[in-house]
Amino acid sequence: MNSLETKIVKTWDPSWNVRILVALLLLGSGVIAYVWKPENPWLLHSAHVVYVICMVIALGQSFLKPRTLGLLKITRDEIIIEKENESKTYKITELQDLGFDYVGYASFWKYTIYGNRNHIYFTHSSGEKRDLEITLSNKEMKEEFKSFLKELSEDNLLKVQQSGNFSS
Repeated sequence: MNSLETKIVKTWDPSWNVRILVALLLLGSGVIAYVWKPENPWLLHSAHVVYVICMVIALGQSFLKPRTLGLLKITRDEIIIEKENESKTYKITELQDLGFDYVGYASFWKYTIYGNRNHIYFTHSSGEKRDLEITLSNKEMKEEFKSFLKELSEDNLLKVQQSGNFSS
């Protein structure tokens, strides 16, 4: 394999304020609807509506597809990043380190906050550091990427750091 190409993405990461607000609304509406069970039908139905909305927000965000920012192409000689009509090239021989944080490949069940957070990061000899969130579309691409990184580290005497469940 001479090169590998994948998408650079950004998954939605809600702020702590949103997380706390949804958790409090979910907890409060659950207590009102299922523990207190008021006799006032308006209050009971409102609690159920808030509860369902909070559950959709809490569980539904795992099905949001990450936003595509650009393309990443890795060859034996260079890393090419194409973002926002710009192309930046980094020579492999000029990299100080290269790392890959594997969490999962993108499938229907892996479009989650944690499941699609595969990061490739490197430091250029100029001191510039890059951390890119990427998508691996299936298990075959994961295996290709795994073998490509192994070949890349052997050919260029560059230690490729890997974390996550990349071995399975």
